[in-house]
Parts: sequence; C-alpha cells; structure tokens
Amino acid sequence: MAAEILGSNDAVAGYLGVNTAEVLSWVEGRAEPAINLFLRLVDLIERNTVSAARTATVVRSKRDEKG
Repeated sequence: MAAEILGSNDAVAGYLGVNTAEVLSWVEGRAEPAINLFLRLVDLIERNTVSAARTATVVRSKRDEKG
C-alpha cells in the first residue's frame, strides 16, 4: 500500500532512507522492517486513508445537499 501511495518501491525506500533491495526483501517476505520503519509506514498509510475518507465524506455531503 505504501508503494501505491508513494508511487513505487523506490519511493518507499527514499521515504524511509533505506535501499530499494531492503524494501523488496520486505515485500517478498524474506525479511521484516525494523519497528521504527514499520511504524512510519503505518503512519503514512493511516494519513492517506483518513484523508481519502474525509474527501469521500465531503463529496457525499455535497452530493446529498444537491438532492
């Protein structure tokens, strides 16, 4: 999901300050990220999800106001 938000595994690596091979090892299930990196990804996903939910709520509210 982080790669979808940021655009690529390379972008995730840049965001976290690690190399792309390390990110790929997590994606492929060969390794797990350090807890601090994992929590940064959780925060990124949460912020994106909350933002999308707020946007959807505003759109629905405006649509409902129009009838």
